[in-house]
Parts: sequence; C-alpha cells; structure tokens
Amino acid sequence: MLLSTPSPHTEKAARRFLNKPLVSQCIIFGVLWASYYLSSFFEIEETGFFVISFVNAFMVSAIFYWGIAAIPAIILAMLTHGFFASDLRWNEVLLFSCILPIAPALTTFAYNYVTHRMKQRSVPLKAGIYFFLFAIVLPLLNALLLFLIASSPIIHVDTPFIFFSSISIELTHLVITPLMYIALVYVFRGYADANMRLDKQLFNANHHRWTYYLWLGLSLSLSVISLFIHYSLLLFSICFFLLILVFMGIGRYGILRPMIVGAIVTLVMVYEAVIWVNITDDIDENFLGLLEVLILFSVLAYIQGSDSIRRFMLNQEQLRKERIDPYTGLYNLAQLKEDLSHIDKPVLIYLDLKTTMLNLTGIGHTGQAQFLRQLTKHFFTAQPSILRFYRPPFSVGLIYVEPLKPDMNDDLVAISDLCDSFQFFWQGTSISLFSHTLHCCELSNKDKVEETISVFCDQPTFHDHKIRWFDDSDLSSHKFLRLNSVQRALRENQFELYCQPYRNLKDPDAISSSFEVLLRLKQVNANPLEPDEFFPMINEFGLESQLDKWVIAHTFEMLATQLNDWNLVDRCAINLTAKSLGDEGLSDFVIQKANEFSIPLYKVCFEITESSAIENETLTIETVHALRKAGCKIALDDFGTGYASFSYLRRIPINVLKIDGEFVRNLPTNDADQLIVQSVQLLAENMQLTTVAEYVETENHAHILTHLGIDFAQGFGIAKPTPLREHIGALNGE
Repeated sequence: MLLSTPSPHTEKAARRFLNKPLVSQCIIFGVLWASYYLSSFFEIEETGFFVISFVNAFMVSAIFYWGIAAIPAIILAMLTHGFFASDLRWNEVLLFSCILPIAPALTTFAYNYVTHRMKQRSVPLKAGIYFFLFAIVLPLLNALLLFLIASSPIIHVDTPFIFFSSISIELTHLVITPLMYIALVYVFRGYADANMRLDKQLFNANHHRWTYYLWLGLSLSLSVISLFIHYSLLLFSICFFLLILVFMGIGRYGILRPMIVGAIVTLVMVYEAVIWVNITDDIDENFLGLLEVLILFSVLAYIQGSDSIRRFMLNQEQLRKERIDPYTGLYNLAQLKEDLSHIDKPVLIYLDLKTTMLNLTGIGHTGQAQFLRQLTKHFFTAQPSILRFYRPPFSVGLIYVEPLKPDMNDDLVAISDLCDSFQFFWQGTSISLFSHTLHCCELSNKDKVEETISVFCDQPTFHDHKIRWFDDSDLSSHKFLRLNSVQRALRENQFELYCQPYRNLKDPDAISSSFEVLLRLKQVNANPLEPDEFFPMINEFGLESQLDKWVIAHTFEMLATQLNDWNLVDRCAINLTAKSLGDEGLSDFVIQKANEFSIPLYKVCFEITESSAIENETLTIETVHALRKAGCKIALDDFGTGYASFSYLRRIPINVLKIDGEFVRNLPTNDADQLIVQSVQLLAENMQLTTVAEYVETENHAHILTHLGIDFAQGFGIAKPTPLREHIGALNGE
C-alpha cells in the first residue's frame, strides 16, 4: 500500500487540535516526563544532578512558546514525577516542584519583555541578551534559590549539588534549549520561524554545494563513529575535531546545522564522561575541565554566530538598498539572478500591467508606486509561496519565480483569480485590474537571464488570454519574425483604410458626413485583421509614430484623389497615439502633406486617445497648438476612462469630446450612465465643445442620446466600419 502525504487541510486540522489548551497541557506534561527520562542518561549518581537537563530545556522552551499557560502542566509533571519516580519525600517534592520553575519562568519573561521593547530587534543583540540571561543570570538565580532551599530544615542540599546544577543549567541552555524551542515552533505552527528563515538565508548566501556536502559528510560520519567509541583519548580527539568543524561551519552553512552537530558532539562527550564518573565514583578535575571547555566552546560559538549574523545582515541591508526600489519595494534583476541560482527548474511568470498603468497616468509616480505596493501585498497575503516580486527594466509589469511543479497550471489559475479580485484603493475610490495576462516561461539557460527577460517581457498584451506559455529558446526567433511581418506591412502598404461614419443627432438630414478613419491589416486569403489583433505588435516595436504618419499620408492622398466635393465632408477624424504626439515633427508633417494634397485642414480632426499615457505633455501641447493653428480640430477620445480625463480636458485645447462607450453601452437600462452622459454633455456645452457618443448599438441608444443633447452618435447601430474608398464613392453618389 502506497503512503500518501497528508493534505494541507489535514495538517492544519492536526495543528489546530495540538494547539487546543487541554491538548497542549497534556503534551507539556508528557514531554516533561520524557525529558526526565532523557536527562537520566546524564545524571551523576553521587550528587543526583543532571549534567544535561532536558527537563530545564523543555521547561524554558514551553514557557517561551505558551507563556504562563505552560506553568500548571510543568508543576503537575514535576509533582507526579517526584511522587512516583523518585526517592524524595513528599515535602521535598512539593518544595522543588513549586520553587524550581520560578527561575526559568522569570528569566524567560524578562527576555520576552526586553526583546519586545527593543526599538531595533537585531538578531545579534537578541542573541547577546539570551546569552546574558540564560548563561549568567539564570544559573546565578537558580543557585540563589537552591541556597534558600538548603537553608530550610525541610531538605538538605549540599554545595557541590548547587555548583554542578548551575553548570548544568548554563551548558543546557547554551546547547539544547535553542534547538528544542525551534523544533517546538516547527511542530506546533507548521512553518519556520524567523530564526529558521534567517538560517536558510544565511545558508543560501554563503555556501558552495560541494564544500557543504563534504563538511556534512565528514561531520555525520565522525559523529556516528564517536557513538561506538567509549571513554578514551581517541573519543575526545574525534569530538574536539568535530567541534573545530562546527566552528568552520558556523555562518558558512547557516547556524542551525552547526548547532545540531555541536549538540550531538556535546551530548556524546558528556554522556561518556558521566558514565566514567559513575563507574569511578569520582568527580575529578578532568571532568570539571571538560565541562568548562564545553561551556567555553559554546560561548565562542555564540560569539562567532552573532558576528556572522551581524555581518550577513549588514551585507543584506546594503544589498537591499542596491537591489530594492524604495518606492515600490520591488527587486531588480541582480536579485533575480541570485535567486534563480537556488532553483533547479525555475519558471518565470510575468504579469503584464501595461493597460492598467496607462489608465493610472493621472495619479503620478506616488499613486502608481502605491498601486504596485497594494498589488504585491495582495499576492503575498494570499500566496505565501511567492517570496519576491521583481521589476523588469523598460517594461510595465511584475515578475516572480516559481519552481516547476506538476500542478503549476492550478497555481497560475489561482494567481489569475487573485488578479481578478484585486481592488486598488486611492483617495476614496477603487479600481480593479484591466485586462491582464500571465506570461510564463520555463528558464532553460540561466546564463542568459537578461536576454530572455528583455524579449519575454516585450510580449504584446493578449486580451483574450489570461495565461500564456512560451519557450525561451524560441522567443528571440518569434520576435524577429513578428518584427519582419510588421515592417513588411508598412513597406508594402498591406494596411487598408476603413472608416465608420457618425450620425448628426442635431441635424439628421445633413448632407456633409463625419467619419472616423480606421485601419485593417490585409491578409492573404483571409479577412483583414482588426487593430486589436495587430496593434500589440506595433506597440511592441515602437512603430506607432511611423504607422500614424502612414495613415495620415494615405488618408490625405485618398481624399485628394477620390473625393469630388469637400462640402460632402464635415469632419474626417484620424487617431493619434501618445508616441506620435511626442514627435516634435508631427505638426510639420501634417502641414506638409496637407499642402502636397491640397487638404483643407479645418475638415480634419485628430483624436487623442485619453486612455493612453502622454509621454511628453509639454511637447504634446505644443503639437496640439500647432495643429489647431493650422486649422485642425482636436478631439479627446475615450473620455471618462482613467484618472486623466479632467486633467487632460483642462490642459489640452480641444474641440470635440468623445464619450467612452463604457458609459453608453448600457444607457437604455442604466440610470447612472444616463446621468453621467448628461453631465458630460452639460460640461461640453459650457466649454463650447462638440460631443460624440461611442458604442451606439441601437436606435433606442440614439434616441436617448438625442434627448440628452449629444451632437453625434457612432457605433454599429449607426453604421458599421466600411472601406474608406467605398464610403467616399457613396458620398460622390457612385
């Protein structure tokens, strides 16, 4: 029968059960009894004290974890053990059980109080406080309590017992207690605490794999050998060599691994020494010297460990300043390359945020940084497996890394669902992510990370796909082929001009026509591609300005050669992208082509897409002023989407306001949309602007818009897109 690993739900249910108060008390009681048994292997029979006290170690660990709630079970376990498993009289049992937990409890509470009040909770400082309290204060406090007990007539405690008990406590809390507490946290909480996470970071940052395996193999083999050698010079030679290996490993291979090896070595040496003392019935200078050397080694190990952690944290802080954007908290590619070195089969996941960020241009860098912080926090909270997000250069999105696993697609679907549920809160309002795509790529060559990412993150936005997989070996060739196809389309005039006429709602019988010029990409033996299908490639290769000039030149040429009478045209609208508006030669190009083809520019209207980010606002305004001075009209397209609507309206001189279809689509059934459209119309009327409503699908839409005072209507309910040549022919009466 095959064994299967328990599900996460089963593990969580088990840990909830373990953390129930009554269950926890029973566990403390049972483990403390087991600790007595383990401690008995290190008991000096002559004095009755434990050289290594697992009882004291677990007592402190339990108080660390459960706090004061652990004390009743501790006292009960000591009482029952004293009555049923020791030779002590009942009054001695009561006295020891009630007084001995006082010192560990007070010391533990003191440590928690001091560390919680620290403004800067550095690990080396906390280690120093632990060493001071548990290696110095606690043994002295325990000795003081034993002297008080010895002064009473109830029980006799001799001075050697007090002395050895203090040494035992010091050695125990330096070697055993930290490991026992970490194990306790891991068992009951099911995850690594801050100490284990720090150890993992220290381990990953400093070690080379082959040297670590050599160190680990040598340490484990010598530890196993030492278990089969009895008290002798050879045994202690091996153990002291192991302690040297421990010192070599501290910091280089983390802290916990060397601590575990050091604890094993200490237990072996103390166990063999205790057996020898019990056989000879003599605590000689060699035994005392061994304990002093072990304590000295432990103290030096704490010093070296604290120094290693301090240097690591200083280095991490410096790296953090170099590798983390202080505004967004995102890591750069240098950190990504380092993290990839620790993952065998990494998968890069790129969350494309182009569309969303374009709609957030009006909130400035502070708002956009806050957006990215809220988004990453949303992911970190719901998906603990995501450790870091990275900001790719020259791209608008987020990268994170996951190891390849069988259920990878399930995780990606969960991430996509998180994207759908995300809400960005800003100044009393909120928005969700616009169409997003998760681009996924299994990285086969870690030496070409920058090249792969530069191509990978330049993929176009796919509005109909939320998850797309790429092969990194094919990305470069695919990009080259796409670039070649776009350039060939421009070079060989494979684009075709279409248009979509408006309806004049104020004068339905008007003879002159207003229309918007559209674009299609001709296909061999197939229907033409619409802009949503080919424009991502135009954006990808930065050809927007070149394409806009192509549209302007060929529209002017077609109108000049095909149109019989300019009185038949009221307004010919041509779209301009944000990149074109940042082209300082655009206005001169328009005027030059207008002169070349004798185009009356007062019949031409250039539409600025409001949902696009204006890259150079100063140059844009200069271009708009130059076009208006030449006679052109300016329209603000998609008005109402994004934060920049009213900001653009105030700063850019326009003639026409095009209301985004988002507010028109549900107009017959949505009173709120009607109020919004009416408010926009009143605003336009006061600013003496012409209004055009987009996405008009039915005559009912047109009737409502007429009633609301809108000037023009555009949409499939008015007229479907048609080739510009055919529309001009219809105007000519052909």
